[in-house]
Amino acid sequence: MKTYSLQEYFYYTRLERNAGIMLCVLCGVVYALPLFYPLFSPPAGKTDFSEAQRMAAAFTHSSSPGEAETPYVAFRGRENTSPRQQVETFAFDPNTASKDDLMRLGLSSRTAQTILNYRAKGGHFYKKEDLKRMYTIRPEDYERLEAYVQIPPRQGNGRYEDFSKKADNQGAVAATSFEEKPFAAQNFTKKTATATVDINAATAEESQQSRGIGPGWAKRIVNFREKLGGFTSSVQVAETYGLPDSVFQKMLPQMQANTAVFRKIKLNAATLDELKAHPYLSSFQATILFNYRNQHGSYTDFASVKKVKAGFTDDDWRRLEPYFSFD
Repeated sequence: MKTYSLQEYFYYTRLERNAGIMLCVLCGVVYALPLFYPLFSPPAGKTDFSEAQRMAAAFTHSSSPGEAETPYVAFRGRENTSPRQQVETFAFDPNTASKDDLMRLGLSSRTAQTILNYRAKGGHFYKKEDLKRMYTIRPEDYERLEAYVQIPPRQGNGRYEDFSKKADNQGAVAATSFEEKPFAAQNFTKKTATATVDINAATAEESQQSRGIGPGWAKRIVNFREKLGGFTSSVQVAETYGLPDSVFQKMLPQMQANTAVFRKIKLNAATLDELKAHPYLSSFQATILFNYRNQHGSYTDFASVKKVKAGFTDDDWRRLEPYFSFD
């Protein structure tokens, strides 16, 4: 086995040695450069703030000693440096007051505009408490202005009036009212309790004649009937998905199965998917019937069907018997 000396592992060519030396020199220069930087940079002088101090002193002396600072309101990142308007108190109707009047009362421009927008959209103040419900009005502003709110009563036909006694309890009445739209007369079809519906022939519209049945339930019952092939008894309607028992009990006296089942399963010709589509057959039961027919031949009568023991109970056979055909 050939061995190598330590010198062979650390052997460098002349070019590699020169490159290593240059790299070490360069690293030393970079490391020592901050030490020599002050020699090439002139010393920084002191910053002169005398001009700024003079301007600040001139601005301070130009202001009067008793003058208050101009208040401002910060809103959405902007400052409003305009002087605040002098607050006045006078009687006003919030349904007719202008924006300037509301601002003279001490309300902000935003609050006054909110009130105007509310009125522009059809809103109306019927009593002074309605003003308190405006989300932009502060409680202290409402308490200050409550005594000055004067809303005249609105009189006329077709209006509801809410009367309340004044504070002096002298029997005087202040009427506040609101406008109501006249009730539009409509013709409603009354569902008679004596009407009977053939559940195997009625359409969704005709099914709505029964008490407690609206368009949604009527459509769902008809869809269940079509998948089933018809009802043999009105009691089967209760199996409609999601139908409350309280609704079914209202319908039951008005429903009759006057016609027979209108569509049966041709058990000897039906495909596996057709068997699975019937509400009374699960996917497992449909597969058993389909495979049994393929292995033992066609069914001759219902007794031959009942030879299929697996997957079925007596209740299942009782429900399925009216829906099997052996043509």
